[in-house]
Order: sequence, then structure tokens, then C-alpha cells
Amino acid sequence: MEQVGKWDRSVRRSAELTVQVVDNTEDVPSIQAEWESLRKRCRGSIFSSFDWGMEWLRHFDQVAQPRIIMVEEDGELVGLAPFAVMEHRAMGIRMRKLSMVGNGAGVAELYDLGILVLDEREDVIEAIVDAMDELEWNVLHLNELRDDAVNRALLRRVAERWDTDEIVQIPCPRTQIPQSGDVMEAVSSRTRRTIRKAMETLEQENRISFRTVDLPEETAEAAELYALQHMERWSEKGGSIFSNENLSGFLRDVMRATAEEGRGMVYEAWIDGTLASQMLCLDDGDVMRAYRVGMNNRFSEFSPGNLVAIHAMREAQDAGFKQFDFGAGPEEFKYRLGAKDVPLIRIQAKRGTVKAMAKLSSLPGVKQLVDRTGARDQALRAFHR
Repeated sequence: MEQVGKWDRSVRRSAELTVQVVDNTEDVPSIQAEWESLRKRCRGSIFSSFDWGMEWLRHFDQVAQPRIIMVEEDGELVGLAPFAVMEHRAMGIRMRKLSMVGNGAGVAELYDLGILVLDEREDVIEAIVDAMDELEWNVLHLNELRDDAVNRALLRRVAERWDTDEIVQIPCPRTQIPQSGDVMEAVSSRTRRTIRKAMETLEQENRISFRTVDLPEETAEAAELYALQHMERWSEKGGSIFSNENLSGFLRDVMRATAEEGRGMVYEAWIDGTLASQMLCLDDGDVMRAYRVGMNNRFSEFSPGNLVAIHAMREAQDAGFKQFDFGAGPEEFKYRLGAKDVPLIRIQAKRGTVKAMAKLSSLPGVKQLVDRTGARDQALRAFHR
């Protein structure tokens, strides 16, 4: 390994490829142009973009440090693996978890992630895995990856080298947006009736209006308001994830940055002059992504989450989007709005002390002891954290 310029990054050269690892958040901005150029050529999601990755690293730098693997050929970036390493302790064992930037810190989990490889090149994927082998980690947790040829090839190579779990699939429901007609025809008949009844009641009395927020500062303010309403709604149900200031700050700043690029907006439904529901949306190619949706419980009789969702879907249809993505997770409301599962995948592996611990805990007698002490559950929580 050697140092390159002022960067704190490692370098290894093969016959044709140069592999570098950026391991300092301060150095990440210097690769913005290369990162974005490759992502667009590989059709990576907005969550794999430089802006989203950088904001995530900036807000969660106390728990996650970058390990961004770059593979270059003749000065051109042909492979990028935006990893981060996080450290936990379980059963007195130091667990260093290698995850994707954007997913693995336990909050603000992004999805539709993965490594970016030009033309699905096998030699570039192999170079990335070689570089992974030289990083310091004992748990690999690559969650909510796009199920494509590149990430499947990554899985095969990981399984060849390390103790790898069976692949896990995570549902990510999407609705196909009809190119003509009313988007209401895509939703379930029961939901369609519910929405139409609510709209008839509210429109007859001029009680409802919709608003689109897309200016950067206003979008940031709308994201802050979303976080505040989330905290209020969950105050008596165990608390809100947005009580974490890093998470609420991340949401505000990343929505501002996305709006500055003309790719982020917030759709709002107002009832009786009060904010009833919001949907934070992202323009991602031919996909409109509903990143967050929230509602004011005061108006629950009208299902305002459904109302703002239909409004957003109509806006997406008018703008020419082909799909409406409701995000990872099998929440029932997504299917009622016409969504079908698009699977994501999870790659998990272990090595070193964690691999030895897993083997030891499976032995008769030891397994019973581990289960009785709760150590196994503690280790699993740290693994999935």
C-alpha cells in the first residue's frame, strides 16, 4: 500500500486496473464528478448518488467512516464501491461492520443501493472484492441492494471467499403509472372508493387544497416540519426516530440539496387550512420515489396519506414518470395503492472472530449456554444494527 498525493487512500495496482480506497470524509468531495459520471452511466439510483452519500457520511460521521473503493483504468473510473465501516461490541468482541454508504447505521436507511461497475465487468468486480479483503472488517452487511447482475456477481465472489449467509430478499413495492387515464384505476377498488368519498366531502365544502414545494429552502423547511409532525405522532408510541438530531438534520439537508438540483419536492395536502399530510418525493429517472410520507392524526378519518399519495401519483403521471416507488418494506398501504414487489437483496458474511463465534455458538452445549445468557441475541442485534 502507498499514499497518493494529499489523499489518505490506499492504492494497489494490477496489470490494467488501479484500485484506491478513500477512507476520509474530507477527501470524498474530490471524487464527486467521477462518482456521478459513473453512476449515471450505470443507471444507479439517486440513493447511490454523490449528494446523498456525502450528506449521509457528513451527518453520521460519528458512527460511520468511508471505505470507498475506486477502480480506474487508464485514468477512467470504471468501478465504485461506496462502503462505510461501523464499529460495535458484542460479547466483548469488537465487531467491525462493512456496509454500504447510506445503510447500516440503524437510521436513515437508504435502499436500491449497490456497487457501480461499468459494463458489468467481471475483472472490476474481482478487483473490488480483492480490495474488500484488505479492509479491516469481520461482519459484511450489504443491505437493500438492487437485485441486478452486478450485485449478484458480487454475492458469488463474496461467497467464494467468506462465510456467507443465504441471500435475503426485501420487498420494495412499486406502482406502474398508467400512461393515460386516471391513476386511480391502478389502486384497489376499496381504496378507490375511500379516496373518492373523502374527496367529495372535502371538495364540496372547499376544505382541501394541495401544494407543491420545490424551492430549496422551502423544501428544507417542509422536511423539518415533517420531522416535527413525526415526533408528535409517535410521542406516545415509543418515540420518533427523528428525535435523533443527526437524522432530522440529514433529512433537511439532503432534501435541500436534491431540490437545488431540481430533483426533490414535497407534496402537501391541507385540510381546513392545516397541514394534513406530506409526501417527500424524488425524481429518479423514470421513477418517482416517495421517500417519506406523513400525516396529521387529527384528519385520520379522511386517510390524508392516501390523498397526498394519489395527488403525487397524478403529478408523476403528468410529468411522464413510468413507476411510483414506495420504498423498501411491505407496509399494507403500498399494495392498496397498486404497488407490486420489486425485490431488493441483502448480502451478509462474516470472518475472523465473528466467524469463529458463530461456529462455536452452534455446538451442542455451547449453544444452550449462549442462548441462556442472551449473548446470541446481543450478537445478532449488533450484526443487524
